[in-house]
Amino acid sequence: TIFGTFPPSKLYLAQAIEALAKAGAKSATSVFESASFTKGVCAAMPELADKFNLTLQDEIEVVSSPTSVDLDPVARNLSMAENDPDIVVACVYDQGCAEWVASMRKTGWSPRAQVFTVCIGMDKFKDAVGTDAMYMMGVSPWDPSLDMQDQVVGWSAMEFSELFLATTQRTSTYHAASAAASVGALVQAIERADSFGTEAVSDVLATQEFNTLYGLLSFDANGQSQAPSLHLQYDKDMTVQTVYPIEFRSAELVYPMPTWDARDCNMLSNCLTGEETGVCQEDGTCKCDSENAVSTGVGSSAKCVYIPAEDMTYVDTSLLIVGYILFAVQAFLSLACTAWTVYYRQRRVVKASQPLFLCLVAFGAFLMSLSIIPVGIQGEYRYLVDPITGVPTDEPNTDIDRVDAACMALPWLFSMGFAVTFSALFAKIWRIKLVFQAARTFVRKQVGVKDVVSIMVAVIVLQAIVLIAWNVADPLIWQREVLMEDNNGYPTRSIGTCSSTNGLAFLIPLIVIDALMLVYALYLCFVTRKVSAEFQEGTWITASILSILQILVLSIPILVIVDADNNAFYFVRVAVIFLVSSTVTMLIFFPKIYKLHFLKVQNGASRRTGFRATGQLSTTPYDSGQRTSMNSDRGNDPARRTTMDSDGGRRFSIASENGTTAICRKVAFQINSSAASASQVIEELEEYHESTTEKKTQSDTNTDEEV
Repeated sequence: TIFGTFPPSKLYLAQAIEALAKAGAKSATSVFESASFTKGVCAAMPELADKFNLTLQDEIEVVSSPTSVDLDPVARNLSMAENDPDIVVACVYDQGCAEWVASMRKTGWSPRAQVFTVCIGMDKFKDAVGTDAMYMMGVSPWDPSLDMQDQVVGWSAMEFSELFLATTQRTSTYHAASAAASVGALVQAIERADSFGTEAVSDVLATQEFNTLYGLLSFDANGQSQAPSLHLQYDKDMTVQTVYPIEFRSAELVYPMPTWDARDCNMLSNCLTGEETGVCQEDGTCKCDSENAVSTGVGSSAKCVYIPAEDMTYVDTSLLIVGYILFAVQAFLSLACTAWTVYYRQRRVVKASQPLFLCLVAFGAFLMSLSIIPVGIQGEYRYLVDPITGVPTDEPNTDIDRVDAACMALPWLFSMGFAVTFSALFAKIWRIKLVFQAARTFVRKQVGVKDVVSIMVAVIVLQAIVLIAWNVADPLIWQREVLMEDNNGYPTRSIGTCSSTNGLAFLIPLIVIDALMLVYALYLCFVTRKVSAEFQEGTWITASILSILQILVLSIPILVIVDADNNAFYFVRVAVIFLVSSTVTMLIFFPKIYKLHFLKVQNGASRRTGFRATGQLSTTPYDSGQRTSMNSDRGNDPARRTTMDSDGGRRFSIASENGTTAICRKVAFQINSSAASASQVIEELEEYHESTTEKKTQSDTNTDEEV
């Protein structure tokens, strides 16, 4: 009788399929090469699948000794979602095992359980695939992890394996253990039969069980071993463990097997050993232990890194508050000056300065100061940053639209405010120039607002055209630039600015237009410098223009120097905007306010000390050829005129309906030689006329003045 220690092929896979079915597997596919043993082993799959309620999705036959050329298409096909099985049983020899693992690795796919009929525990297989053998499963009649002891020699399976390795320098396989177990079973059968007779020994072998290092050995009626095959699996340390049957297991079954990325994460990445540690996940990422660390990379590149807090170099809140305060101050100045102009528009000082243009100057200064607000508007990156990885995504940051609008609002507000302010000043000077030129030719000329408003419109429209082209063709947008990164490439410092590709092509024309306007305004101020300061403010316009030029010239190098410091850069820009707008406001309005409300009082006091009431008008300061007379009738005719002649024909007169000439009947003035001239007398009478006009309650308060 012939006895065999290997189990029959139809039972070879039974333990593995049973264990995986109990672990939760639902489907299986078999891949076998064209050889009698391999085909015989996988031929049991339909029966086993039916027995353990598995769906056998496919049975794939490949050539004998297959290579990657034969197996790559099979792996790609099984990797598809509709074909992906829970279990793949590969009935191949050792060469086929290595090639199949290589094909799965190349495809980036692995089933939840990969079972080989041979190869597990073989040095040749382990050397061929390296760490890719981790968690691979197989079946074998024997393994050194088996907890059994031989009754004849007293060796356990592990002791036999160690002795075999020390003697042969090779890892023991089930083949060597089977041979040793065969000798042990035969010795036990001879001892129990107490005979060397063939029939007596055969009867004992056929009917009894034998404790061997190969396991509890028994034979069926055909002489085949009834010992179950063991379900084996490599653990994370690349050690083969028996995982089923439960009574013989040396470790727990790992199902499902980790994916390739998860294995690479455990074996090759810094997830477990980096500065920030974690645990590899099924998808190959690293779950970090620290809340301040995030997972980056997959598989071999998986690691936990600490994302540092990024310094966004935002402008300090305190400086923003300063900017808002400066804007509020200028807004108050503009509003107050506009209200003052409207209220005192009938006064001579305001009339001479043309109220409409004064209001435009105040409004333009307010527009310029309004550009302080968008200077302080800041944002993050144009695209949202993944909070887990810290990496920018493709999703736009909706908040950036607000910041982009602020970027273009700055040149619009400042340029249009500048245009309104200085075109108004320019128009005022141009109006005076026209009157001055007419006076030099002794021609009476009346210049109205409509005669100079075209200048303002032209300047404003020209600037608006440039700004619209800029806004359409290449607008300023918010960009954040990374200045510093840590060792892992995460930004630690960045700065945000408004920029455009061809911004200078639009900025330079705006600067040129404003510069030419300022230079020509200075020229007009020079031409009209001899006109009486009582009727124009060329001195103050010149002072304001020169001050603005000085501020702008000095601010350019300062802005270049502080460009890298966001706080300093913000403060300098805000200071320049405030100084430009406030300087114009104060130099244009404050002298008029002073003249109307303070200088008038001082002059009135001085005149009162320089005049004395007498019965006649003295002409002491004039030479003997001059004659100054004041004639006044005592009647109440409002058409009466007070006439004063001097220098042989120069004539000054005042006509009034409210009885201004009555002062001539009540008070006589004597002009001291050191006190006043004839023009001061006229001014005194005009001031009296203004004061009496303000007290009128009738609706008709318009006074016709002619000097």
